[in-house]
Amino acid sequence: MSSVVMIHGAFHELWGPFRLWTRWTPSVLDGLWVAGVSMRDVSLPRLQDASVVAFWGDLVRPEPRTPDQLAAETTAGEPPDAVADLVEGVGSTQGPGGTDLDALVHQVAKDTNARSMELLAQYVLDPDVRAKVHERLERHLTPDTRVVVAHSLGTVIAYQVLCTRPDLEVDLITLGSPLGDPNMVFPLLQPAPVDGKGVWPAAVKRWTNVAAEGDLATAACPRLAEAFGDRVEDHLVFNGRHAHNAEPYLNSVPTGAALADALGLERRC
Repeated sequence: MSSVVMIHGAFHELWGPFRLWTRWTPSVLDGLWVAGVSMRDVSLPRLQDASVVAFWGDLVRPEPRTPDQLAAETTAGEPPDAVADLVEGVGSTQGPGGTDLDALVHQVAKDTNARSMELLAQYVLDPDVRAKVHERLERHLTPDTRVVVAHSLGTVIAYQVLCTRPDLEVDLITLGSPLGDPNMVFPLLQPAPVDGKGVWPAAVKRWTNVAAEGDLATAACPRLAEAFGDRVEDHLVFNGRHAHNAEPYLNSVPTGAALADALGLERRC
């Protein structure tokens, strides 16, 4: 059984649990290293035995459009040109002193966040999808689980599942989390907030939250302690132009330190 359970957010519909584990694990190791863990105590085979990705992207992978549907779209008018829309968006975001690359990155981030909100709506409004997604995480949660590492929309999933598991005692690490968003997420959580504060998840003994400068997913509430109480340990990191990507979150010092502590790995001061 795995002591480290990782769960992803949006934009992984075309991958799978093994591909994602392969992508994320080097960043997990980098995070432990930068946090001061002696890598003699950690190896790829050991981490492979100890960790798993709770994958749910295939549940929301879109079905292909039929030839008739494509023909109908063409008849109705030119299909949307994603590149043209992106260029137009860049033009609207270009400001004095800004570079075209900065504007492009900002527009991509906006589009990415919009798609994340679409998947959030599907997860919240479709009870069948929600139940299937929860089961993907539930199947990996055992008494051997010591830490859950969740990214983006995965933090919402992890939170709601861990609220229902008082039989567990785990650390929770949330990365790029929209949980505190006062409009799109926080009011819709189950269990519902009480007196303006989110319920502490029953399975969690320690909660570390990491937000990044410029991450639109965390912009509304980067400090989750404001929404869920002072027990949440908040950290701010710099992920450059990859503000919401999982990998720079995973290889940051706060993430590596929290993971090391959860696993009982000694860190150099």
